[in-house]
Amino acid sequence: MKVIKRYLPKPKFPDTPPDWKYLRTREVLCLVEKLLDGEMVNQVNNNCGVSKITNAISHIRKYIGYENIMNVRVEGVKCDYYELVRTPKNIAKLTELREIISARLREPLKRGKRWDYF
Repeated sequence: MKVIKRYLPKPKFPDTPPDWKYLRTREVLCLVEKLLDGEMVNQVNNNCGVSKITNAISHIRKYIGYENIMNVRVEGVKCDYYELVRTPKNIAKLTELREIISARLREPLKRGKRWDYF
């Protein structure tokens, strides 16, 4: 696997808070764990069970900081890989996000309207 370049695209709507409906699944929890393990993830290999990880990555970036997840362009692959910038601060912030997601997965869903779940 030959890496062509690592880059950070222009942020879209950086001031908005993360939307928890994109982050409250077991697949996103698996994605966060793979990023913590130091693996590069992409939607072509589907190595996290998420068919479209771009929404999850954008909301993870909003939580831990936009510049802390890099896009990696690899030769011969259509989609980008995503990789965590490995610093102790980023690892601590992503570990905190993992704990929040796992706590939200354990709590029961509320009855009522669809938008009342979060």
